[in-house]
Amino acid sequence: MKYVNDAFETWTDKWCISPFNFCAEVRSTLNLPGKVQICDLTLREGRQIEGVSLDLAEVLTIAEALVGAGVSMLQVHHDEPREMMEIKKRFPELEVEGLVHPTASLDVAHCKEVVDEIVDHGADIVDLSLCFSEPQRPLYRRIAGREVSPEEALELTVQSVAYIASTPATCAILLPDPMRMEMDELKTIIARLIDAGAEILRLDDVVGQGIYPAYKYLFTELTTTFPDARFAFHVHNDIGMGAASLYAALEGGAQILDASVNGLGERAGIGALAEVAAVLQIWYGLDAGIHLDRMKELSELVADLTKWPVAAKMPCVGDQVFSDLVEVHYRPPEGAQWCYSQWKPEIFGNRKRVMLGQYSGPYALRAKAKELGIALDEDRIPELLGRVRAHIRQRKRPMRDEEFAALVDGLGR
Repeated sequence: MKYVNDAFETWTDKWCISPFNFCAEVRSTLNLPGKVQICDLTLREGRQIEGVSLDLAEVLTIAEALVGAGVSMLQVHHDEPREMMEIKKRFPELEVEGLVHPTASLDVAHCKEVVDEIVDHGADIVDLSLCFSEPQRPLYRRIAGREVSPEEALELTVQSVAYIASTPATCAILLPDPMRMEMDELKTIIARLIDAGAEILRLDDVVGQGIYPAYKYLFTELTTTFPDARFAFHVHNDIGMGAASLYAALEGGAQILDASVNGLGERAGIGALAEVAAVLQIWYGLDAGIHLDRMKELSELVADLTKWPVAAKMPCVGDQVFSDLVEVHYRPPEGAQWCYSQWKPEIFGNRKRVMLGQYSGPYALRAKAKELGIALDEDRIPELLGRVRAHIRQRKRPMRDEEFAALVDGLGR
């Protein structure tokens, strides 16, 4: 189920969120696109992590799960053309994007070879990458093998863009480091690329350097100046604002947002698919096509295949994110289901778990016993509480269910 809040409901049986999200004073400041799409990068960014390596069968398993969860666009690295072919063969409705490495950008002949290969293997979108910011210009020499001026780099890129536009694929441009460029320079480059045939402009803030209003300003300027282009945003979580930066770009009119399952990616990772999709669909009321109730299952599948565990407190899909520990949370008054939460775990296929710790009391113990189907003697609860606290203090880790059961069984001995 997608759970798209297009009616801007603040209180349902599944969530209870602030009406300020939907008031006219807030909505009037947003330049939201008519349609938003999430491009999933699990099969590209998700393998740019130490120790992660997937074979073709595992790639196809993940691709199938992504499609089942409603993902309509995903990106694959150009080094894996067979993967593109097999994914496209199995899921013809899926938009498959092939990322062309920057090393091909300044060599038009080589770029044509790479483009032909990935188009022949089923890529619907060819994403050509080249940097134009001053801090990244030293890369030109390594890419081209000689000295290249910014003007020549643009001319060579325009030729490559024109070639991609002549193929059956949609031409996309990945523009790294836009936040360290002047606006006029950025607009001039984008105009040239659009004239050459680029249809999707993906701004790539490699390390995530902007504050929220800066991204909103950037995309508002660009989507207003180039209303017929599709703008995408790729940003990393290096300063802890990865997902927030995506929402800022959305509010500036970006139509495509990059995310990955569990936020997998280089360094601090990128926006996590579950939370980004949930905010888009429930808080903004936009249909990104994602079945939110598949997110927990998808998260666990990717974690199992990559051997990269899901943090217990990861929003939406972590084992503890819908769980309480403080005693007062286990004794709410009647009708107070929303006192300590804003949405239900079943939205994501997750569930609430009872946790025990230093501040647990008798109500938490009763809830834990009920969760495990264990009968408790009320007279023994004070004794059990002492044992539980001592156990946790001694081991300094979460108590396992079987340990709790053993403590209950040993009462009075």
